[in-house]
Amino acid sequence: MAEAILKPFDPPGVAVPAGVPARAVNGAPLRWEPGPDELRLPCSEAEPMPQNGRQAVVTVECFDSLQLLWEERQDVGLGFDQFVYWDRDYDPDTNKANPPLAPDLYVAFGVANRVREVYVVWEERKPPDFVLEVVSPSSRKRDDVEKPKLYAKLGVPEFFRYDPHGKLKPALAGFRLRRGKCPTYRRVRRKRLPNGVMGVPSKMLGLTLCIRPAGPKPTAKSLVWYDPAAGKFLPTRSEMAARAEAAEARADAIAAELAALKARVEKTRRE
Repeated sequence: MAEAILKPFDPPGVAVPAGVPARAVNGAPLRWEPGPDELRLPCSEAEPMPQNGRQAVVTVECFDSLQLLWEERQDVGLGFDQFVYWDRDYDPDTNKANPPLAPDLYVAFGVANRVREVYVVWEERKPPDFVLEVVSPSSRKRDDVEKPKLYAKLGVPEFFRYDPHGKLKPALAGFRLRRGKCPTYRRVRRKRLPNGVMGVPSKMLGLTLCIRPAGPKPTAKSLVWYDPAAGKFLPTRSEMAARAEAAEARADAIAAELAALKARVEKTRRE
């Protein structure tokens, strides 16, 4: 295994917000074209394991909110349910060495904001800064015990995991990397938001992740991001669309009322 892969990455530049680098990795130009290994390495398993419904809802909503938040930034890489290759010696034909990880969601600062089929650590020159694993019954032990050890070894600064089934306690937990000869994660203390909701703050993202109770539909509880700087929760893409539709409906209703009022005024004048 190449030592460079496991070397901790210290992001340069001014942090916006705290912990988020404002320029590309090591000041180098952003790489907008995929590298040769990104094009070569498989982007899915021969027999892929599908996400269950709860995983899909949580992952997509979290991804949507972050994508909307940073869509104007060029130096933020986002991905969900993608392979993260971290061992140069891995051979997909023989499955030797360390296979890729597949976080449900990852965020990497200082890399190009582009679509990736896979994330290749040695080509991007750094691991992701944040990963989220949404636990399923079949992956509970691996997500809670095995994957954190690998993410720590890789040098991922923050690891969050969420169990929508509630078997792990607490259901939502965040961990921050403690570097050293044997990197390990230390649990992040929860924080109470102004509205009383408990959340787990992410230093790398400058956001707080919270469990949002499900609405009237009998669906699983999902997650929502809270932005302390703005003092509000981040909307999902579907929520933004619903708000736009509601605003358009209100505008149409006002226009109809004005037209009716104008018609009544004109009728009064004629009489």
